[in-house]
Amino acid sequence: MECMKLGSQHELVKKYFRIVHESMSKVGKKKEWLKEFGENKTDFQRVCYLLRALEAANAVKAGIDVLGLPFTREAMSRFNGKSDEASTRIREFSNRLWESRKVMKSLEFYTAALFHAASDSARALALGNRSCVLFSLNCFEEAATDASEALKLGFPQSKAARLHIRIAQCHQRRNHLPEARQHFQEAISLLDHSEVSMKTLLLPLAKRGLLECSTERENTKSMHPSPSESVWKCIRYEPPKFSKSQTIKATKELIDDTSETSCRLLSAPDGTVRLRNTGRKRGWTLEVTRNVSVGEVLIVDKPYASVLVKEFLYMYCYHCYNRCFNLKPCSGCSFVGFCSPSCAESAMRRDGGRRDGLGRHVHDCGGLVPCLLLDNYAGWPKESKDSVGGPNVSHLAFACIGNTAPDCLLDYICSTGRYEKLEEGGRGHQAFVGSSIRDVAPSILDPSDYSAAAWLVACSEYRSRADLWQRTVAAVFLTYCLSIGDYPMAWFGEADLFYTPPSPESRPDRLPASWIAACLLYHLQSVPVNAHSHADDVFSSLQNLASYTMRDTFSALYPTLSLVNHSCDPSTFRTCTSGATCFLSALRPLTAGTEIFDCYTDCFSTKPRDVRQSELNSHYLFQCACEACTKDWPTLFDPKRRQMEFLRCPQCSGVLHLPAWRCPHCRSTRALTSYTHLVNVEVPKQMELVSEGVVRNDVVDVAGELLKKLDLLVLRPGTVWDQAQELFKMVVNFTRGSWILEPSD
Repeated sequence: MECMKLGSQHELVKKYFRIVHESMSKVGKKKEWLKEFGENKTDFQRVCYLLRALEAANAVKAGIDVLGLPFTREAMSRFNGKSDEASTRIREFSNRLWESRKVMKSLEFYTAALFHAASDSARALALGNRSCVLFSLNCFEEAATDASEALKLGFPQSKAARLHIRIAQCHQRRNHLPEARQHFQEAISLLDHSEVSMKTLLLPLAKRGLLECSTERENTKSMHPSPSESVWKCIRYEPPKFSKSQTIKATKELIDDTSETSCRLLSAPDGTVRLRNTGRKRGWTLEVTRNVSVGEVLIVDKPYASVLVKEFLYMYCYHCYNRCFNLKPCSGCSFVGFCSPSCAESAMRRDGGRRDGLGRHVHDCGGLVPCLLLDNYAGWPKESKDSVGGPNVSHLAFACIGNTAPDCLLDYICSTGRYEKLEEGGRGHQAFVGSSIRDVAPSILDPSDYSAAAWLVACSEYRSRADLWQRTVAAVFLTYCLSIGDYPMAWFGEADLFYTPPSPESRPDRLPASWIAACLLYHLQSVPVNAHSHADDVFSSLQNLASYTMRDTFSALYPTLSLVNHSCDPSTFRTCTSGATCFLSALRPLTAGTEIFDCYTDCFSTKPRDVRQSELNSHYLFQCACEACTKDWPTLFDPKRRQMEFLRCPQCSGVLHLPAWRCPHCRSTRALTSYTHLVNVEVPKQMELVSEGVVRNDVVDVAGELLKKLDLLVLRPGTVWDQAQELFKMVVNFTRGSWILEPSD
């Protein structure tokens, strides 16, 4: 059952696509106008081409009304408002899931029923049902909270005794005996006036519970110790910090550096990583400035903007992305929930100065969220090879502008105010002047500043005119959504500069919608080639850490991490922590001046070259030329891998090819002896301990030492090296990153 439609299924989106289609049919044949559209060189010119066509087709209208769509947020409630009817339908579906013992799925859908409920009575029923599931999961605090809230909202009096008993049992298991007695007594009082069947079923349960509470001692542990800590967890470790002395030293060295590429990376304040322009060879790259050991933290980056993935709207907090079993619904829409009142307040704050990049719900409340999830950008048939769409991309592009204060965006576009100086980004916006502004690096790359998000590559030159057209159609629609989401802008006939590109000399008081659409078109191109998705490791038991699933929970734009180039054999890896902060660590020793590489997709060990190349080319628009691709290294289970096992002799540094047992140069057997011990003893021992859930305090150091030994001994590609790398990444994430423990159905 789908609780929310994607954009292309939404009536409002369909209507917009029809309006665009009808407007362009008046321009001429598709082949002709698409060719004419392709002559536009900037994103601003592209959106103006569409806007002029829309205006010409609706000349009698003015302002936002030219689009022919509802122009108030309130009008959206007709499409996406809360509904008791929808809530009941979802709740009844949840009941069937519960009866089928699909506990976790029923929890998700009871939450969806709660989000959709319009009345207190409907909310009470959803909360009552959800409390039952939470109780079965030993989440006693959450179950008691839901049941108590259900009673406050007017849960049916005829069934209230059941909730009082559940609340009492929750308090009893948490050793809150006075509260437990109170609710057992309340249940008994209600049951005295209940139907015989209800009384027969529940009265003995309430009386037995009351008796147990009376005989248990207050200051000792309850006979029902709470196992809730082991049932589910949401772990989010704090991100690592660079020392103050390192940061001060690096800042001084940067001030003394007069090279044209000197750029202070606020996400790498110790100076270990620097930005370098390789020109046409590889463009902008990041390299280390000193020798680096395995596991050293190179970058700690915050997102400029981030969004929760659609599949987990009823499972995770929309603001902080914590897994939460009892989300609190947004009061203004049916699709968003929060883990706490503080998260709800932060997400809804209209200060325009938020610098954490977490999920915001200022401009997409009131039923707008489904409209932003554009799985199709222009209504072209999905079976068409030219069809373009991506709900996470469109949502994140929207957030990039929604997270930016209007005055800040206006200053950046016009190169005024804080962006007046060239070194502060005063070269204009790529949406208006193209990628030439990337010829020079900013003096400071601050992930919380819009200038960092707007400096990233967009790859417009590699996109077809059909691709750019569809993104243009989507950009105008997202601008419309921002507008009815109360982001200030001027529409057709409301701004003298509507079809005029910006300049420092003519900064308007209010942003023309055409300028915002141009910026959104830039982000619709930039986001897919720069954004990262975060995947939670989800364990059903901590007794076997080798068995887990990965769950892509949110997408984020990390301005600094986006500058790390790809390799199918990466030298670094990412770890996400609390607050969606992500840090980059070395996966092997690196010498000063070495470029660092991340992996955008599957590494060479898991997928063959043709599959990797196809994905990289279609999604990231480049042909990978890393060593793993140029030499076509085999995957982990490819029989050819055995023919590529080479060792470096510790005695003379010569190379021997397994299964040789001696170095052909110095006849030493040290290499094979060390290798055999690593393969048969050290690596399996650590993997066995971790798989059994034995994670000692020194586990990261031990796993890192294994990688150091392998770096000295084994040449890439090496099977044991791949295994040790995965072990290292797993223990770093488990002890310093983020993960989830929850039951599986």
